[in-house]
Amino acid sequence: MADVNRRYVLAGLTAVLGAAGVAYMNPNAVEVGATYKPSGKNEFFSDAHMKLMARFVDIIIPETDTPGAAEAGVHLYMDHLAGSWMNEEEKAVLLAGLTSLDTADGGKNFLELDADAQVAIVQAMDDNRDNDKVYATLKAYAVTGYYTSEIGGTQELHYDPFPGGFKEVLLKDVGRLSTS
Repeated sequence: MADVNRRYVLAGLTAVLGAAGVAYMNPNAVEVGATYKPSGKNEFFSDAHMKLMARFVDIIIPETDTPGAAEAGVHLYMDHLAGSWMNEEEKAVLLAGLTSLDTADGGKNFLELDADAQVAIVQAMDDNRDNDKVYATLKAYAVTGYYTSEIGGTQELHYDPFPGGFKEVLLKDVGRLSTS
């Protein structure tokens, strides 16, 4: 069953990000989503980084008729990915991405900017994603984290592990299995 889910998620990610976007990702990123359980404590990032990442992922996947990425805990997933699964080089890429985001406006802290300015910065980074592997990696992890989360899977993708209605069947109504 897990292989079917993983294939489904990878196919969706390929469609959403394109094959080039998936190439930036840690090969364990989808597995992390399948096994991640939030602990409530930061594993790698500081509290300031976590706030910045929560805002970033919410710009990438904002709340619409379904919850946004921060509500789905994508920033927590990315912290767990960095703290438990990434090597030092991959961690440095994430930190470089957050630093780039936080200093994109020159002198102002990203979180001090108004929402329109924040979105404009992320949009400019997204427009240049083919030349910015650090941003592309951050975005790929955000999308992976969202679509492997319970909220992303059930509310956005409408994944239903048991399609159709549920009807309880009592053993006395079924009887014994005939072997003839």
